[in-house]
Amino acid sequence: MTRSLIQLFCLRKRTEHQKLQKYRSALPYELVEKILVNAWCSIGDAPSRWHFFRVIAILSKVWRDVLHEVVLRYAFIETMVDFIAYERLLLRYDPCARYVSIVLNAVDHTRFRVDEIAKYVPEARFMCLAITMDRRYYFDAILQNLLAKTESLTHLRICWPPLRDSFACPLSSVVISSVTHLHIARHPPASLGSILASFPNVTHFRLGTPCFLKNLVPYMSTVRVLILDAPPQYIMHTVSQAPALVFPSSVPLWNICDALEHGLLKSTASYPGRIIMNAGKFDADKSMIADIALSCQKHGVAFECRRRYPPLWQPSHLDPRRWDHDAWS
Repeated sequence: MTRSLIQLFCLRKRTEHQKLQKYRSALPYELVEKILVNAWCSIGDAPSRWHFFRVIAILSKVWRDVLHEVVLRYAFIETMVDFIAYERLLLRYDPCARYVSIVLNAVDHTRFRVDEIAKYVPEARFMCLAITMDRRYYFDAILQNLLAKTESLTHLRICWPPLRDSFACPLSSVVISSVTHLHIARHPPASLGSILASFPNVTHFRLGTPCFLKNLVPYMSTVRVLILDAPPQYIMHTVSQAPALVFPSSVPLWNICDALEHGLLKSTASYPGRIIMNAGKFDADKSMIADIALSCQKHGVAFECRRRYPPLWQPSHLDPRRWDHDAWS
C-alpha cells in the first residue's frame, strides 16, 4: 500500500514537472498576443486575413485561443467575407470589439446594414469608418444606427470617397457626445460644419482635406489640438467630367492665418490651443509655414510642423496605421 502511494506520488510529481517544463518553454502570453495583434492588423485584405485565422487555429490550440481574443478585440468589417466570419464567431462569443474598422461597402441594403454592424461592436472605443457611396442622407443613418449605439466610442476616423459632384451632409439632430478625438480624412464639400455639429465634445480634431477653417470656428469651441494634413501636392475634384485641380502645395489652402484672426483655437494661459501641421518632407513651402508660425505665436497658439509626406501623397479611405494613437497628438 505504502509503495503504491509512493509510486502514485512520484507519477503526479513527474506529470506536474512535465507541465511546468512545457509552460516554461512556451512564449509568454503577452508576447504571443503582441505577435498576433501585429499580424492580424497588418493583413490588408479579407481573404488573407481569414486564411491566417484558419491556419493558426489548426497549428496551435494555445495560439488559437489567444487569436480568438485578438480577433474579437480588433474587428475588421470591411467586406462581406468579414461580416459573415464575425457573424459565425459571435454565435459562440459575446461581442467585445474595442478597435473597429468598417467599410460601408456599396451600402445598398442588400448586403449588410449599419444597424446590423452596430450589434457586433457595442463596446467599440476606436472606429475607422470608410463611406464609399456619396448618398446625401446616409450620414444621418450612420449617426443614428451605428455611432449613437456605441456609447463607449471616443476615437473616430471617417473618410468619404473623392466626390466630384456638389454634395453636402444635412445638419442632423443626432449628437454623439462620447467622441473626443475626431479624424475626418476626406469630407463632402460644404459639410464640415454640419458634421462637427454632431460631435460637440471633440478636443482633438484632425483634418485631411483643406477647407476654410474660419467657417468652422463656431463648431470648435472645445477643440484644443488641431491636426492638419498638408501634403506637398493636393488634388481637388470638381464637377463631373471636368479635370481635377492640382495644387503644388496644400499649405496655403488651409488659410490658417485668416482663421486665427476669426478666433480659431482661442487660447488662455490655462487652456492653450495647439496646431500640428503634417507637411511634405521637403521645405519648398518654408516661407508660408514661417508666416503661420508667427501668426500662431501672435495669437498664443502653439504650432508644430512635422515633415512626413512624400510627393503625390493622397488620403486613403483605409489608413494602414489605423490604430496609431500618436496620430492624435
